[in-house]
Amino acid sequence: MTKSDQPPANAFYAPTLLPAIEELLARGISREAIEAQFHRSLFDLRTPFMRIPLVLSRRFWVFALEQTDDPFIGLAAGRRFVSTATNGLTYLFDVAVSLESACDYFVRFFPFFNGHYRAQIVRDGDAIELRLLDAGSLQACAPIADYILVSLCSMLRRKLLASGLERDPVLAVTLVSPSSEEHEKAFRAPVHGSREYPAIQLDPQLFTAPLTPGNQGLEQTLVELLEQTRSHCESTLLEQLSDYLIEDLASADWKQFCADRHLVERTAARRLKAQGWSFSELLDEYRRYRAEDLLQAGGLELVQISDRLGYSDVQSFNRACLRWLGCAPGVYRARWIKV
Repeated sequence: MTKSDQPPANAFYAPTLLPAIEELLARGISREAIEAQFHRSLFDLRTPFMRIPLVLSRRFWVFALEQTDDPFIGLAAGRRFVSTATNGLTYLFDVAVSLESACDYFVRFFPFFNGHYRAQIVRDGDAIELRLLDAGSLQACAPIADYILVSLCSMLRRKLLASGLERDPVLAVTLVSPSSEEHEKAFRAPVHGSREYPAIQLDPQLFTAPLTPGNQGLEQTLVELLEQTRSHCESTLLEQLSDYLIEDLASADWKQFCADRHLVERTAARRLKAQGWSFSELLDEYRRYRAEDLLQAGGLELVQISDRLGYSDVQSFNRACLRWLGCAPGVYRARWIKV
């Protein structure tokens, strides 16, 4: 398949959320409540290279907003990232000989670690921009973008400090959401809100300058480890079911899913339950967040959204929205447009 034909990413590397989880724990939110969002223990989430469905990232950040009542929770959590999150990509970023090389690695491997976005380096004259383009099966909410951008800015600045340079490589940051004083403080750079995509504008003079003594052997070893992990990472039944659901929620059927994969229904249900989920629970999760995305986009009538989600009538969709969102879908859409 070509890049344009690629299906939306639908998984993320679970340990990338550990700094955000630490932020919630520091604010007094119980471990049990956090674990309940994933139906997994924190021990499981620390397992190296554990990837789980993207819907659980969305679920976590909605939970974080509800529990903290802090619209900038992504910024606070992102500040913890560099000091507490280490993986093959962060190591490779640090050892790369220049910002250009580090960003090239980031573009190459980031979708494996975070399915919400794919990264892109764009050169326009002397300007250089690292863009995050929404590529997930579910949209990334504002705290997710804040979390990633603050983490990435910290990684960029750490690389300059390690090289003994005092100049800041970050010239400005752009957001999809409106900007605020909190964003300015967190990013320590000019922030432009209400743009098409999140991005970091980089200093072109620092971008190509050698920063780290070349260690081609170490770089190659880290690249090979990441490539091996990416190519040999087998999807779980939970991931397979998630991919199936997001492909067409309207026709999702457990019996058909099992038949297509030559699975015994009862055995597959036990395996799925061992991962903390049932078919109906996961279907409800995807319907909820897909409904939010479609209602916020505003391009479809309510009956069309109801059909896409697999409801037999709009009344059933209304009842589901009351349970998920506390209001009817039309009311939710009207509130979103006002915001």
